Amino acid sequence: MKKILLITLSLLLISSLLVAHEFSAYYSSKRIDDGVGSERYWHLRNIYLDWAYKDFSTGLNITELTAEPPKLNIDAAWIKFNLLTSYFSPMQRYQWFILDMQAGKMYYPFGNVSPYASENISIFQPPTFDNSWMLNMTGSYCSRYHFNLYWADEGKADGTLDYPSTIGTRATADIGDFKVGVSYKMENWNNEDGFDKYSDYGVDLTWCYNNLFKLNTQIYNLQDDDDDTSDLNYFVLASYKKGFMLPFFKKTIPYLGYFSKNDKVNGDGASESNIIVGLNMKPHKNIFMKFEYNYDSMDNNEPNVLSKHNLNTSNALSFEFGLVF
Repeated sequence: MKKILLITLSLLLISSLLVAHEFSAYYSSKRIDDGVGSERYWHLRNIYLDWAYKDFSTGLNITELTAEPPKLNIDAAWIKFNLLTSYFSPMQRYQWFILDMQAGKMYYPFGNVSPYASENISIFQPPTFDNSWMLNMTGSYCSRYHFNLYWADEGKADGTLDYPSTIGTRATADIGDFKVGVSYKMENWNNEDGFDKYSDYGVDLTWCYNNLFKLNTQIYNLQDDDDDTSDLNYFVLASYKKGFMLPFFKKTIPYLGYFSKNDKVNGDGASESNIIVGLNMKPHKNIFMKFEYNYDSMDNNEPNVLSKHNLNTSNALSFEFGLVF
């Protein structure tokens, strides 16, 4: 805990030099022993330092500086070039079609989930995708239709840069109160023998009704080595976006979510699930808090397929606190 406080104080001292950064930690009533996960009740989720502007971004993940041995991760380091911009009229007031090229390290554009805790309503996180060095073509039409087309490195060892072996695309459309997205990613696409080719795909939908009710859902298929099992999973998150005001906590948004997951024993998708109910609060524009109860359909003694933080908050009551600057 002393390391967390030290890093947080250092983060605050250099905040004036940064455009944005984030710190978040959470408390879970679940204690994980036997060397699996943290044996403490408080857990550090992340510490990000970000320099960002319109055409470039550099993001450092310093969370693992608290680990042994300390490690510094580069989450983002990209620059963007505008290749084409066209307008509706000669006055150049309304953009019609934009085509940009991003080069560097960034997160895979797959699904509608952010890797940052402050941008997700729940403590329990939907599946996110790793980052990699890539060339990403981005475009938008009438500010309503957007697409990504990328070619990425898939180095399996840290510090290596292999021949780009991952290609993918994502397209979204804003249609009234709905935002629809489609994602596709293929690994080892250039394998001539046809082996070890993995295709991941997903469809996501966000519906915001009258700025009152928000529904966020996604169906995704993440392929594994077993062709005899289903890899399809999904999640649904519903929230009262308008929220209500509480003393001190200010705007408070209740939410409810269902997350399917694989069965660890037979590997079938959507065989098990996590159900969550919680409150998301913003007592200040730079502070976020979350209270959440999580029910896991798996028995505590069964092998689990969850990531570290999701495992810590599964079958538990959790509280998360974060700062954004």
